[in-house]
Amino acid sequence: MSNYREKLKAKLKIKKLDSDQPIKTWLFVLLLNVVGFAGYFYLKINNIHLGE
Repeated sequence: MSNYREKLKAKLKIKKLDSDQPIKTWLFVLLLNVVGFAGYFYLKINNIHLGE
């Protein structure tokens, strides 16, 4: 059981961010996702249907 926990812990461990990653691009992608989810919930709350 101990071996299983160690493997699971290793898989779930947060890895250090690579400095070569384009941070501004990732922030833009995250912002688009937030805007998309906000729009989805806005449409659901106001009972707006976009299709038949």
